[in-house]
Amino acid sequence: MTATTKPDTAPQKVAFAVLLRGALPPTVVVGLVAALVVGLVGGPRAGVSGLVGAIIAVVFFASGLLVVSRFVTDTGNALLFMAVGMSVYLAQVILLFGVLLLARAVEVFDSRSAGIVLLLSIVTWQVAQMRAWRRARVPVYDEAPARAGAEDSTDAPPDARVDPLTDLPTLPTHPTAPVEETR
Repeated sequence: MTATTKPDTAPQKVAFAVLLRGALPPTVVVGLVAALVVGLVGGPRAGVSGLVGAIIAVVFFASGLLVVSRFVTDTGNALLFMAVGMSVYLAQVILLFGVLLLARAVEVFDSRSAGIVLLLSIVTWQVAQMRAWRRARVPVYDEAPARAGAEDSTDAPPDARVDPLTDLPTLPTHPTAPVEETR
């Protein structure tokens, strides 16, 4: 990929769609089942609180994935990817803290039931997302161009040596001074 070409965002959009499709359904199912179990054990208040916990987990992770997919247009740029990912994560943690503070202020909210379902939903999302990423087989780097005629390449300076391990030209340690062997 050169500076004049526009990055192809199609594989990146497919990767994020694969992650969302792979993680969302199992998380919703586990969240609903866990909320139902918590509701049967702790009563309707616990069930509703568990459902709120599952919704918080799904919204938290799905929104982060969607925001990162909108802002990262070149997955080959690792610095951009990490900067956007960490910024989105920081914003999510701050928002989640605010939501949890608001939920704690509500008298009828069963925080233990919500926490249990939230934890189960988070673990399910992470496992399903990792499984979807492994099954998607999305290339994370560009293929190296074929090196036809590397021996007669004119890109290397005339005083370059060839590294025996990589067959790539290497420069002397100091370009102006010749390398002297010491015994």
